[in-house]
Amino acid sequence: MKIKELFAGSPQDQMQVSVNGWVRTLRVSKNFGFIELNDGSYCKNLQIVIEADVLENFAEVAKQNVGAALRVTGTLVMTPD
Repeated sequence: MKIKELFAGSPQDQMQVSVNGWVRTLRVSKNFGFIELNDGSYCKNLQIVIEADVLENFAEVAKQNVGAALRVTGTLVMTPD
């Protein structure tokens, strides 16, 4: 799924999605982290939340750098805005 489709359409909260893109920012602490992912289809980034308890390869993902290409599959959680 393209990030543009997520912002343009009316995706359902809690639906499973898969996106591919490049890391724009990556902020990680001991147990969780945030990735801003962009696939070039839209000017806004998609925020990905990663948790050590949930993600089997958390340590590997946390070591990635800006510009790394990732494929992310997870549950879409809508924010109020």
